[in-house]
Amino acid sequence: MVDSIQRILIIKPSSMGDIIHGLLVAEAIQAQLPNVSIDWVVRREFAELVDAASVIDQTFIFERTGGIRGFVRLMRAIRAQGYDVVIDLQGLARTGILSRAARAPRKLGRSDARECAWLGYTESTPALPEKVPTHAVKILSAFLPMLGLEDVLPASIRFQAPMTRALLPELVTGSKRVVVFPESRRAEKNWMGYESLTRWLLQQPTVGQVVWCGHMPFEAAEPIENARLVNLTGQTGIAQLPELLQAADCVVSNDSGPMHLAAALGRPLVTLFGPTAPERFGPYPPAVERQCVIRPANGDMSSITLAEVGAAVSTLLEG
Repeated sequence: MVDSIQRILIIKPSSMGDIIHGLLVAEAIQAQLPNVSIDWVVRREFAELVDAASVIDQTFIFERTGGIRGFVRLMRAIRAQGYDVVIDLQGLARTGILSRAARAPRKLGRSDARECAWLGYTESTPALPEKVPTHAVKILSAFLPMLGLEDVLPASIRFQAPMTRALLPELVTGSKRVVVFPESRRAEKNWMGYESLTRWLLQQPTVGQVVWCGHMPFEAAEPIENARLVNLTGQTGIAQLPELLQAADCVVSNDSGPMHLAAALGRPLVTLFGPTAPERFGPYPPAVERQCVIRPANGDMSSITLAEVGAAVSTLLEG
């Protein structure tokens, strides 16, 4: 039965962190089925990242603001294809409808699907254990045994080089580059100490560059006059993130999409958590030797100190 799987459609329109988790599953599928072709349904703002993933052959754009007409066009485009398996990693009404619309004998969905999405499936993953936190990646990897595959995830995701390269100045020989992502979608997940951390890092003799990345432009409360600060916030696209992260000797980030991408690329990572639980939403794969997760007992990001973040960065840079 496994050998008969030639074409798979994965439906995971958003968000960035969840898409990264799904790409790990796609990599695991292709590692065990080298000749399989995998297509993906994704929202436009994340499409460049999915397109850049070496494991994905074709993307279909889910237009969030496209209305009924846009949704019908998407259903027709999917239905024009033929698949052996459809996998709905999202588990919401709209993705359940897309699953039902696709031409495939097997349509797999999540056991925790909402909004009656299960009506679009022929099979669902096993029920999640009660009162035991399950990491978001392991929830998705439950699809692998349903395909007759081993539940073994890869160490990283493969990406093609972007059409537009990131503009990073050369490093002084022997120095290190720290890449910082200070944003998260929710304000309560943001740490407010990144400017102080940047000033501290620029005082360290081994740090050759501190690179700020993110969607929103960053301006320090007090200007930082230092050529070793490379401020790329608001100047890079999502397709350039893998290249930027691969160039980092250490990444510092809140609980965010770039944090999940850094972990999936195997980068040394210091990640700061507050209201969300690392047991469920932390970096994956967990690797103690190259990761440090900082979360105060009270879940308040303002309780995280510069001293503990700085110490964690120093440890990883020395490793």
